[in-house]
Amino acid sequence: MKRINLKQSFQNKKFKYGGYATLVTIIFIAILVAINLIVDQMGIKVDLTPNELYSLSQQTYDILDDLDQDVTIYGLYETGKEQIMVTEVLDRYASHSKKINVEYKDPILYPQFAMQYDKEGKGVGTGSLIVESGNKYKIISQYDLVNYNYNPYNASQAQAESLAIEQRITAAIDYVTSDKNPTIYSLVGHNEDTLAPVVKEQLNRENYTLEDINLLTEDTELGEEDTLLIITPKRDITEEEDEKIRAFLEKGGQGIFLLDVIEGDLPIFEELLQSYGVTLQKGIVIEGDSNYRYQSPLHLWPNQESHEILSSLRSAKVPVIIPVAQGLSIQDVKRKGVEVEPLLMTSESSWVKTDPNTKTIEKEEQDISGPFSLAVAITENQYENNDPITTKIIVVSNAQFINSQMASIGSFGNLDFFMNSVNWLQDEKQNITIRPKSLTVQPLAITGLQQLIYSGMVVIVIPLLVLIAGIFVWLRRRHR
Repeated sequence: MKRINLKQSFQNKKFKYGGYATLVTIIFIAILVAINLIVDQMGIKVDLTPNELYSLSQQTYDILDDLDQDVTIYGLYETGKEQIMVTEVLDRYASHSKKINVEYKDPILYPQFAMQYDKEGKGVGTGSLIVESGNKYKIISQYDLVNYNYNPYNASQAQAESLAIEQRITAAIDYVTSDKNPTIYSLVGHNEDTLAPVVKEQLNRENYTLEDINLLTEDTELGEEDTLLIITPKRDITEEEDEKIRAFLEKGGQGIFLLDVIEGDLPIFEELLQSYGVTLQKGIVIEGDSNYRYQSPLHLWPNQESHEILSSLRSAKVPVIIPVAQGLSIQDVKRKGVEVEPLLMTSESSWVKTDPNTKTIEKEEQDISGPFSLAVAITENQYENNDPITTKIIVVSNAQFINSQMASIGSFGNLDFFMNSVNWLQDEKQNITIRPKSLTVQPLAITGLQQLIYSGMVVIVIPLLVLIAGIFVWLRRRHR
């Protein structure tokens, strides 16, 4: 029997190489553990999710950096049942600003806590957030933290589409720390349309108050921070109303006009639009380019022009779909100080059907050729006693793009476009660019050639490289 010399075993090459490999492995693991402990103590976290679900935008950081008063965010969760997505985002708010304090209240242990904020008696449910600063507070329901895509044929079927955690929390912080409470006055008295409930809810979430106003029967005066909303009046405004609207706008007011195709003329209202450099092209826009329409030549998929209202939609490649619209033309000659910027444009292959009794959508001799604006942003800069006065108006040649159905389709940016427009009027730029984080998982799209190449690499190239490396090592050891 061959004796084993332990001393020589520790001195041979195999043991040395094996010992070095083991030592290197132990050192490497120790370094990883040390780095992990250090990073955990420092609170450093990296968001590796595809849509950066847990990250905050630069606009939120700007708001947090400008805070000059303390803000407390209460999370109503049962102990141990907190929502990880919400707590991760809240941690980022608190870690970035010392003005933000996050506390969690168990509604079972503190049943009276939420009741002090329930002024309307609707209840503050578990999972809600309460953002408070001073004597102002904002309640964010757990259902407002997620956007759902509802089946238009079955309202009970809904699918979570995107996270709105940052959008809601930042808007609430802005509300409780701001002295400005903008009101949107919707003009009534001319058989106007009304906003869909989903749009009203979104306005409320972003801290806007919505009220009706009749300029003939009410003494309410529109203030500089207010916005006048006019949705497809079926009867013309009076000269008295025209004077009040003009006076409001000239003093730096804001307006948003949503105008569907109607029968008849509105000469006074149309003259108001023309005074700001915009003319209505009466009729229905037909899109001849299939790249600029959605399923039908009447449902327009316009090009989004370069403007801060559309920047977030353009970067996310989210379409705005306009169904059955009339055209807008920007006048070549406008009064001094007025600037009109197109927002949504049809293609050069579009035309307006001018005959309401026509039975064809094909282009006829009397039809007007495009392209046309479907939405414009108007800005007028004036000075009074060397103080700048800025008037802002949004005109959209359609109001149905934010009806209940169109505004609820999450894959469309219709509601975002409307809200961005409202926020642009109020200079609320942070709300323009903070978009919900999509929960949609995009499938990997590869061509047949790419599939063949990747398959060849996995099945042939990689095994061949491993085989060559093995043969090389074997030959080298054999000739030692």
